[in-house]
Amino acid sequence: MAYDDSVRLIWSLTSAGLATGTTLSANGNSGGYTASTPNNRSAVDLRRVDDIWLSVIAAGGAGTSLKAQLNLYDDQGNLFSLLASSGTTPILATPAITAAPGYAVVFGGKHGGGGGGNYLVASEWGQVAWTVTGTFTGVEIALYGR
Repeated sequence: MAYDDSVRLIWSLTSAGLATGTTLSANGNSGGYTASTPNNRSAVDLRRVDDIWLSVIAAGGAGTSLKAQLNLYDDQGNLFSLLASSGTTPILATPAITAAPGYAVVFGGKHGGGGGGNYLVASEWGQVAWTVTGTFTGVEIALYGR
């Protein structure tokens, strides 16, 4: 088993090449699935984590909604962004920040979390996506795992 119980940063806006304190005014994500590169299928490598913590923070701006979510890829690169049981509920999503400054977190995984359970067995590869209405400044989105 490859489980590693130390916490580490899996993905962030900063590690994706966007400056610390990014301004967001459009929806986006961490990138797609690359089937031709077997050791790096997506920017979000979940192969060695059992538990996940996703956070989003905004220092300022005039936006009305900002949230982040974790999407998962199957072994063929098909993207799953919603729970099959509901068809509308994201797999793992932060609550929306509706005014800045603000922050939101969600956590889940093998050991549950987040008050509502959030038990999740993730696939090997994922994608962090965000939706934004308006403009938020000083934004950082981070995904941690252990």
